[in-house]
Amino acid sequence: MVSFFWRIVGVVLLAWVAWDLYAGYTLLYDVIYRSADPLMYWIGIALWTALGLSCFFSSSSQD
Repeated sequence: MVSFFWRIVGVVLLAWVAWDLYAGYTLLYDVIYRSADPLMYWIGIALWTALGLSCFFSSSSQD
C-alpha cells in the first residue's frame, strides 16, 4: 500500500515537470522563468525530475 502511494506521488511530480516544461516556469524558492533565469530553471526541472523518479525506487520490501 505504501509503495502504491509513492508511485502516485512520483507520477504527480513527473506530471508537474511536464507542465513546467510546457509553461516555461517552475517553482523552487520563487517562480523561476526559463527566459529570465535558464540555469536555475533547468536546475529546478532536474530536482523535480529526480524527486519524481526517486518515488519509484523503494528500499523497503514491504508491500
